[in-house]
Amino acid sequence: MIFRRRSQTQEANPTAATADGNGYAAQIVRHLYRELLKREPDEDALAACVAWMGDGATVGDIKAEIVGSPEYRQKAGSHPIAKFPAIYTPENISYFTHRGRFRPLALSIETVNICNNDCVICPYSIQTRKKQGMDMAIFAKIVSDYAALGGGPVTLTPMVGEMLLDKQLLERLKLLRATPAIARVSAITNATMAYLYSDEELAELAGYFDRVTVSVYGLDAEEFALMTRKDQYDQFMESLGRLIRVFGVDKVGLGARHLRARTAEEIDAWLAEVAERAGVDAAKLSLPGTSTYANWTVFDTSKPLPLDAEWMAPQQNTEQCALPLISLQVLSSGKVSFCGCADFDGKTALMLGDIRDASLAELLNSEKVRQLWDWQGCGVPEPCKGCSFYVPISKLAELPSAFPDPLGTFGG
Repeated sequence: MIFRRRSQTQEANPTAATADGNGYAAQIVRHLYRELLKREPDEDALAACVAWMGDGATVGDIKAEIVGSPEYRQKAGSHPIAKFPAIYTPENISYFTHRGRFRPLALSIETVNICNNDCVICPYSIQTRKKQGMDMAIFAKIVSDYAALGGGPVTLTPMVGEMLLDKQLLERLKLLRATPAIARVSAITNATMAYLYSDEELAELAGYFDRVTVSVYGLDAEEFALMTRKDQYDQFMESLGRLIRVFGVDKVGLGARHLRARTAEEIDAWLAEVAERAGVDAAKLSLPGTSTYANWTVFDTSKPLPLDAEWMAPQQNTEQCALPLISLQVLSSGKVSFCGCADFDGKTALMLGDIRDASLAELLNSEKVRQLWDWQGCGVPEPCKGCSFYVPISKLAELPSAFPDPLGTFGG
């Protein structure tokens, strides 16, 4: 915080200074912040500046205060995203900046890395880290640290694991919703383990989520078994119907992970069955999907997948990747990864440290993060060179929804 002054009027009525937020003084303050700090002012800083000007401070006084601040002395352009002018624009800066320092658009928290499935497209079975639920004290620190960074969207989608196997899920959701800085709560689930919860318990969970997306691993028992290496298709279908019925059709999305090529008629027939189980109108359900899969940087893509599925084509990534801007990931152990997508074992050069030893702010504004945001100067990190989750950062300029709604745009 640059400005800590408060006029007597503002102390008595904290909103008085911002009542005329579109007035001349507010415009001046916003202009100075944009020009000198390359960001929008925080709400309380704007209020303090406007109140100070109301008490007689000049434009020169405000400018001198900003120029004398530690934030300004870090120099304009020191933000790691500043080197990408198509992204570092006035309308976007506030989404990935807090008090002039870098923050991702969203936060991924893996509260459990245990799964009921063992999908052929997922490295779950080859992870070497301990399978565990996240300690609640670690989770609380993450949420507190994230709020101190300005907060925003949170996804409880595990890097590898199943969210419904988290025995402390309800407690975590209550903490998230009790934290004003958390803007949105979502998750991806395979839904099968919904049988562990009564309808009443599912309804309580539903009250805390903004959105839950179900990964559909096959539209028949054979495909499901080939994908998940489990014989639980009937249980999945029953659980999926309950989840949609209890959560509400508007709160549950579906995403198919196909092994078999499907016609529109086959998909419609499957949706009709799900709708009947859930007691909803089939017209309100849709099933976007894919049959091509990422390599997680470790899979031998020369070995074919079952049926009609394919690995994504090999690639060499050279332009900076956008995905660490979308989200970072905190693993169930408390280790923090620069990337929210592929660092499934927590052992690559993308690991930033442990949340128990440092704050998110310290980890995100470390020299290591600056280097990871500088592929041109420091080279492409080894795990990123051929990663098929890769999205070049220039593509974000074509996806304006990614900034206000990163998880809705990219999934999570």
